[in-house]
Amino acid sequence: MKELAIRNKWITLGGSSYVCDLNENKVLEVKGKIFTFTAKKFINTLEGETKYIVRNKFWRLFAYKAFVMNPNQEIVATIRRKVFSFHDRYFVESELGNIEMKGNILGFNYDITLNGEFIGHIARKISLRDSYVLTIDDSKVDYLFVVALVIAIDNITDRRRDNASNSSFSSND
Repeated sequence: MKELAIRNKWITLGGSSYVCDLNENKVLEVKGKIFTFTAKKFINTLEGETKYIVRNKFWRLFAYKAFVMNPNQEIVATIRRKVFSFHDRYFVESELGNIEMKGNILGFNYDITLNGEFIGHIARKISLRDSYVLTIDDSKVDYLFVVALVIAIDNITDRRRDNASNSSFSSND
């Protein structure tokens, strides 16, 4: 099992993050683009090599989706959030098979399964910035890929939060 912490940077224009081990040693860097309608983010090694690209679906009609792409910008996974569910749930279609991330009612803890088999856990931490702890069985799935999935969930969560706050403002004129 591999444990990683994924944290948004304190000050960032594009929504950048970093990934470190539990001893606070940086492992990966997530760089967000400043001007993008799809919240595009690049998961890079510390040497600057792009491993995955994550972006939201541009048009959204009743469903939230995000995509994980390889460095050639070919889609390798599609993440969608289940709209009507008692628990917060995400479904991933990929060449690995079906990955499901099922959260508790508050959406702070998610169990990750691959084709029905438990492979990891995401714990969302309450703080001033988004922060996650990922525990993953890296003998069954590439941890870099799962980091990209966590970034995709964070993108979807941010978009849902933005849409909810924008819809709460209405004019009474």
